[in-house]
Amino acid sequence: MKTVRVMKIVSNDETHLRSLDELMRVFGSAKRYAFNRLLEGRNAKDLIQHLLRQFQLNKRYAEDAVLLAQSLISSQRELLPMRLEDVQAKIEKTEKKIDDYQHGRKTPKKVDLQTCLDELHRRLEKWKSKEDELKHHLDQGTIPRVIFGGKQNFYKRLKGKITNEEWKDLRSNQLYEKVWVIRS
Repeated sequence: MKTVRVMKIVSNDETHLRSLDELMRVFGSAKRYAFNRLLEGRNAKDLIQHLLRQFQLNKRYAEDAVLLAQSLISSQRELLPMRLEDVQAKIEKTEKKIDDYQHGRKTPKKVDLQTCLDELHRRLEKWKSKEDELKHHLDQGTIPRVIFGGKQNFYKRLKGKITNEEWKDLRSNQLYEKVWVIRS
């Protein structure tokens, strides 16, 4: 049985915090590596041994990295049918809106009718494309791409709204969350 302890680190020594940051970075890398190798079909036990050597982790961290990667894959597989249902509901809702606007049951408030219909048709195409993608994943037994650190944060990084350091922190904060206390 594994025990998880919640602790508060109180230290003015930057070396302790840097070594903890380095441990988090290595653990996050090991988890992402394990995730990708499991998707390729590698055996979990062999992968644990490989992580021990590759990332110079102890056995507990290597096992946890593989376990977290496995749980992420299984949760993505379980969520796939629900995501497909959500997309299909959005398609139905969009088709109903198009029908309501075309038959005069609704009128657009901010733009003209043609602009509104064009936007609804674009949205419908987007959702149908997403539906096809999710159906493909279900048929193939695969999962959609996973972005470690969050999709929104990934796009923020691409647009330059967050720094590379902030992006790396978001991807690595698996063991503890940094809390800065400013005393006056």
